[in-house]
Amino acid sequence: MSQYQSSPDEVVFVGKLFNVRRQTVRHADGSESLYEIVDHPDAAAVVAIRRERATGESAEQGETLLVALVRQFRPAIGKDTLELPAGIVRTQEMGDPEVTAARELEEETGWRAGSWRLLTKQYPSAGFSNEAIWVYLATDLEKIQGAVPDPHEIQGLEWVPLSEALAYCRDGKVADGKTIIGLYLASDALA
Repeated sequence: MSQYQSSPDEVVFVGKLFNVRRQTVRHADGSESLYEIVDHPDAAAVVAIRRERATGESAEQGETLLVALVRQFRPAIGKDTLELPAGIVRTQEMGDPEVTAARELEEETGWRAGSWRLLTKQYPSAGFSNEAIWVYLATDLEKIQGAVPDPHEIQGLEWVPLSEALAYCRDGKVADGKTIIGLYLASDALA
């Protein structure tokens, strides 16, 4: 790990969601590098798991773990994605990303959780952004009567067997980083 000194930042863009600043870093050998850094609010993502008991001929197979995935159109990449429910930590939620996770689960799926467990805090693009995403495992789910996900944000909610969701990660059907990380960590936590 090299030692470095940082110069004062120069803000070059102020947006609704994020800011961009330039920062010069002096390395231990005296050389300098210019970084463009995106200041982005933190976010929280939820691996919401419910158990479905098998019925009929397959009853001997026991339970299936189902995970909530939401379908969203992402303009930056020009296509739909299948992701964990997630969203930005609001100002009043700073320091308590679990509150954000609970809010997003309700807003995007219409479900609430009785049990929460932090799986990880991860930095999706540490090379240029300070955004951290807190990934939670939510269990003991309960459907909120009358709740409807925002159709401008969520195109659909899919309850997928966890094993199938992991296969989606391997075959590229799920390509969102926080979702891949969350699914694998939840699978390990539930094993």
